[in-house]
Amino acid sequence: MRTQGKDMVWRLLMAALLVIAGAQAGMAQDVTFRTYKDVAGFSCEFPSDWDFDQARNFDRIFTSAKAPDATIIIQVIEQDKAAEKTVAGQLEALKQQLLRAPDGRILNEGTAPIAGQQVPYLVAGYTALDTADTQRAFRHIQMVVTTPRAFLLMSYSAPDESFDREMRVFQNCSATLQIEAAGAAAPPVSSQPAPEQPAPQPPAAPEGQAQDTEVPDAVAPGSEETLIWRHNTDRDFWIAVPSIWSNKADQSEPYSVDMQHPDRVEGVIVFVVDMNKTSKVKEYANAWELVLADKIFFMKDRLAVPQKDHPGVGVAKTPGIMREYQGEINGATVRSVAAYVVNKKRGFTVVGYHFLGDAKGEKRIRAAVESFRLAAP
Repeated sequence: MRTQGKDMVWRLLMAALLVIAGAQAGMAQDVTFRTYKDVAGFSCEFPSDWDFDQARNFDRIFTSAKAPDATIIIQVIEQDKAAEKTVAGQLEALKQQLLRAPDGRILNEGTAPIAGQQVPYLVAGYTALDTADTQRAFRHIQMVVTTPRAFLLMSYSAPDESFDREMRVFQNCSATLQIEAAGAAAPPVSSQPAPEQPAPQPPAAPEGQAQDTEVPDAVAPGSEETLIWRHNTDRDFWIAVPSIWSNKADQSEPYSVDMQHPDRVEGVIVFVVDMNKTSKVKEYANAWELVLADKIFFMKDRLAVPQKDHPGVGVAKTPGIMREYQGEINGATVRSVAAYVVNKKRGFTVVGYHFLGDAKGEKRIRAAVESFRLAAP
């Protein structure tokens, strides 16, 4: 990726490396609303201090450290694979699961105008364990929204005492919900049922829901699934990436190699910085964030997830660390994973990026970042 004033940015990074030591990771942020845009063809707004995660079954999960027992979840169910083919049928199946919860009861039912539809909803109550394993009374809102090709099972749950306070986040999500017109790509759908226990997770998709069991076609030589090792002889590193990705080097400082998918926002960039002196890897990562984070759109905000160790670059006493980030492009949310490595007087930043909700893209870029090596594989 090229950015304006690349030489100036490199000099700023060098200056930051000289003065930064033990800087605190991450930066405090004002709470503002930002748009979450999903590859399944919908978008809505959440406060910036709410975090996103994606479960193995592709459920979109939104939580806040300030309200650890409040949870908003959006499940995406393709209509042509759904056991229940109507909105009413979907909501009734979810209602029955809520009634099976301990002390489960329906408190209210109705409809609300959301995304140009009269959306049916229900409010339930039950008893469940909170994040501290304490039995508490919960309330739960469940509604079903229709898109051109899927049902969105949207839910909000929280303990009784905080339910009304955090409800405004779900209200804002619903009020700002926008549905794309027909013609978008098929959404990633739930591939396994959620637990029967409804809190803090929402109830599962209706029992008997069809799952995607299609067998993929044979992998073509130049495809997303064919991985190849690329050896960069300019800066002597190796990385395994899909063969379909591009491979463009930029010789200006800092040196970079851009490898990206030809048709969508997905790829990995390797930046290489030649420094005046060696640096600890954490100090290098902190300096990178301080100087460059706001100049690379998919690294704008560091996510509040634990820093991890890189699996290894093949050189003794050369550790790497990994951090995760998020940004936006044209209103769409883009996630990234970055590995930082320092070897002698050379720093490496390996950052992979993908659209939020693209599980296959996330898997590919994460594998590429973790494959980065300074010795032959």
